[in-house]
Amino acid sequence: SGVSLNDVVMATVAGGLREYFIAHRELPSRPLSAAVPVSLRVAGDESANNQVSMVTMTLATDVADPLARLKAIAAGSSNTKAKMGRVKTAIPTDFPMLAAPRLMSGLASLFGRSRLANVIPPVANLVISNVPGIQQQLYLAGAKVISYYPVSIPAHGMALNVTVQSYNGRLDYGLIGCRRAVPDIMDLADALLAEHRKLLHRGRTPGIE
Repeated sequence: SGVSLNDVVMATVAGGLREYFIAHRELPSRPLSAAVPVSLRVAGDESANNQVSMVTMTLATDVADPLARLKAIAAGSSNTKAKMGRVKTAIPTDFPMLAAPRLMSGLASLFGRSRLANVIPPVANLVISNVPGIQQQLYLAGAKVISYYPVSIPAHGMALNVTVQSYNGRLDYGLIGCRRAVPDIMDLADALLAEHRKLLHRGRTPGIE
């Protein structure tokens, strides 16, 4: 379809969310948006710092057709990446890699305690992160590692975090959600799998782009 793996991941989540909300009769008329980490590191750069930023991208959940939704997400993603390329040099990247988890955890905790999320509109509806992993078979004490499900970092003000870890030809989705806002998270997981199969089928059907 001329799109990236990231676009397919977002389209899978978008379609799953659309079906989830339709089943609960709560599908918003406006498209949902996702906060997505974007790497700023150029190829060959091995400096020990974090070169990543966060952008918001549309999930086109107002589009019913799966492939049309995928195309809309890909177009929005390309536009956002082009904008990031123009402002990359203005984004600080000199904070140390080892301090990043403690820093982010502290900032998230401070934001939650401040209750600012109760009065400031969220920048996005959820977080979606795609983490490239090892593309070879791993073993632990002689046992074959079958899957590699990630555990995400939830953020106050966004009730759902979807992190995808690739491993040995697989894509393992880790869903972390607020049990009050997303009480049926296993239904959402089933919807994601169904949407992935739907995209795969539509993409392979002759006569359908």
